[in-house]
Amino acid sequence: MSQCLDVINTRCSVRWFRPDPIPEETVRRLLEAAVRAPTAQGAEQWFFMAVVSEEKRREIHRLLRKAHEHYATSVLLKPYSPGAVAKWMSRIDQGMYAAPLYVAAYLDLRERIFRDEYFEYERLMAVQSLSAAVENLIIAAWSMGLGSVWIGVPVFMREEFDKVLTPPEKCELSAIIALGYPAEKTASRPRKPVEQVSKII
Repeated sequence: MSQCLDVINTRCSVRWFRPDPIPEETVRRLLEAAVRAPTAQGAEQWFFMAVVSEEKRREIHRLLRKAHEHYATSVLLKPYSPGAVAKWMSRIDQGMYAAPLYVAAYLDLRERIFRDEYFEYERLMAVQSLSAAVENLIIAAWSMGLGSVWIGVPVFMREEFDKVLTPPEKCELSAIIALGYPAEKTASRPRKPVEQVSKII
């Protein structure tokens, strides 16, 4: 138990990776960890695409730059200043988010389990299940010495990412996780005190 908590408590997001490839067996173990997550109704309404080809990874990195720029300039209530955007884009150009492995996490509702009038709830539960699977993958990666960062901004450009990834029809991109061996030492960031965000009754 203490080892599990150590992994959870020391995990942090990693944005700079070494180029070292991740062994295929390790990729498989990560995906196996993902699908061991709890899943609402036992439906397993998720689909994962592991991207290892150099060509595809270059395209993903290019689109990540574009998606982050859109997020910084058009999505936020308080957009970043032009200088801050330029600095961020420069860091991406230098290799931030460039990873030897990307895992695209898709919501897969091709097989429905609720009636149409309850679709909103089915989708919500599927999103919760997929999020748990992504967390499993990230924690498993950290336990194996791999860093990761959960990237949400691809949702603003699903069609463009799908052209590169070619997922199964009717699957909806929810996130991309960049994974690799950390290129620099990282440390977990503090969180709000538990007392501030929870209540025992």
